[in-house]
Amino acid sequence: MIEKMKKYSFVLYHREYPDFLAKLQELGLLHIIRSTDDLTPALLENQEMLVKYSEAIKLLSKHQGDESKGSSNQPTLSLLNHINQAREEKDALGREIESLNKHVRDLEPWGSFDYDIVSTLRESGIALDFYHCPKNHFKEEWEEENTLYKIGERVGIIYFVVLALGESPVIEADNFIFPEKSLQELIKERDAVSTNISEIDQYFENIADFAINAFQKEIARLTTEYDYADISEQAHDEADGHLKVISGWIPISKEEGLKSFLDEEGIIHVASEATEDDEPPINLVNNWFSRLFEPITRMYMLPKYTEFDLTPFFAPFFMLFFGFCNADMAYGVVLVLLAVILRAKIKNPNMKSYMTLVALFGAASIVMGWVMGSVLGFDLKEVAVIGDKIPVRDTNQIFNLGLLLGVIQILFGVSITIIRKAVKEGFLHTLQPIGNFLLIGTLAIMGAGLLDADISAFSPYLKYSLWGGLGLILLFNKPGRNPFINVASGLWELYNIISGFFGDILSYIRLFALGVSSSILGLVINSVGAEMLGIPLIGGVVFVIFMILGHTLNLALGSLSGFVHPLRLTFIEFYGNAGFEGAGTEYKPFAKTTN
Repeated sequence: MIEKMKKYSFVLYHREYPDFLAKLQELGLLHIIRSTDDLTPALLENQEMLVKYSEAIKLLSKHQGDESKGSSNQPTLSLLNHINQAREEKDALGREIESLNKHVRDLEPWGSFDYDIVSTLRESGIALDFYHCPKNHFKEEWEEENTLYKIGERVGIIYFVVLALGESPVIEADNFIFPEKSLQELIKERDAVSTNISEIDQYFENIADFAINAFQKEIARLTTEYDYADISEQAHDEADGHLKVISGWIPISKEEGLKSFLDEEGIIHVASEATEDDEPPINLVNNWFSRLFEPITRMYMLPKYTEFDLTPFFAPFFMLFFGFCNADMAYGVVLVLLAVILRAKIKNPNMKSYMTLVALFGAASIVMGWVMGSVLGFDLKEVAVIGDKIPVRDTNQIFNLGLLLGVIQILFGVSITIIRKAVKEGFLHTLQPIGNFLLIGTLAIMGAGLLDADISAFSPYLKYSLWGGLGLILLFNKPGRNPFINVASGLWELYNIISGFFGDILSYIRLFALGVSSSILGLVINSVGAEMLGIPLIGGVVFVIFMILGHTLNLALGSLSGFVHPLRLTFIEFYGNAGFEGAGTEYKPFAKTTN
């Protein structure tokens, strides 16, 4: 749900303003209303430093290890400059070693020899030329007509030397030009450069933990200073700059803390309730289950202040859809165990919540795996003891189940629209969404009949819901308008509803496709693995390795599709039918940044 906000405005003498902001930042409760997004030169410089420290942390994170026990007496900025210089030096050495490696690769087919011998032969009047060409371009007559020696062959390229007295013969091949340094010299130089790179890497490994800790503290300090300087620019000047007026939002759950602060400081202020035009920031407050899905909500956008938070409403569906796409009990067990193990090792609270979410996805896979009767690609319906207890018996039922879940979520979204319009706009504005609900529900039941479902209990009433839905859509698509205009625009609205419903419901067929494809792929892996058991001596080992790799790949693909497709179903189909508008601003209190 979206927590209610209250607006506070403050009037301060300009000399008291800096001290007030410092104390307000220490309090860390108020979301400041911005009056400008312009950045001063100091703020831009601060941003650049934050980027530099962040990039240095990213670099050093790759070198963290058990041996990272070094320290430094340098000031933090000097340490940053030293690390950046080392990084630039390593980059230059990396480019140099790439060039050296290329020269070494070019010279290796020729082997090691003394360049002076070549010079002596040429000074004696002997033409000595080095060539290379693709094997299929090499002509045998070159050997017959010239003094030619093949040096070697590598990846389809022949390397050869031609000697002649006087002028060099014409050979239609690429002439090789040797660099100034010999192969031995290049290898020696490359080894020296490699040693320098290793020394820099060792420095990074030694200093990594110390520097990252120092840089994180500096980022926290700079961020706090940045926020303070930025917020300082958000006040409006009044009375020729002698007064500062600044406003902000605070959740009602934290209001008492702000009131105590204001009473203690004696600050002049005005408090008011939030209105729709104010566009207050969004602070989501949900139970532990829905809170796990809030990062998914933020992947799209936050709701407006006057909307419903749809997180609690889509969370069960999202979990169920993941299980549908990855319906295998063994895969679910693996996900749960992996999540539990990683959650125990990870220290970051946010990552711990992500692992809890993965465990829930694994639990959904276990449940849907039982519903569809799949364990590691094997069909449980063929097991005599439990086969008759599997709810879903064939692919037709899986197809129907996918459509049923789609209809339920679509109607649930329309129900949310009805409630939102009733709360926000009044009863008359709920009539068209009610018509949508009746029409979609009727079409869904009629469609179920075409799929051989027994709809005899509903059949006598379908004409009433159908005509009732049509009437509400045609007459009340915009209450208060001329009825004839409503009917005309209602026909267009009706077309959008029907075409939209069939488009939406077809999206849920992908659940069936992804779930069945994962099951079929698991079956294929088992079949191929069984054939490998026939390999003499090592058949068992090959079977185990293949099964592990194959099912790991299938689990990875199923998990990816099980996350991505429910995202689409949530943000397009469900959000669309729930009337989601979005583009809310997240509640971010003005506070000091900790390490």
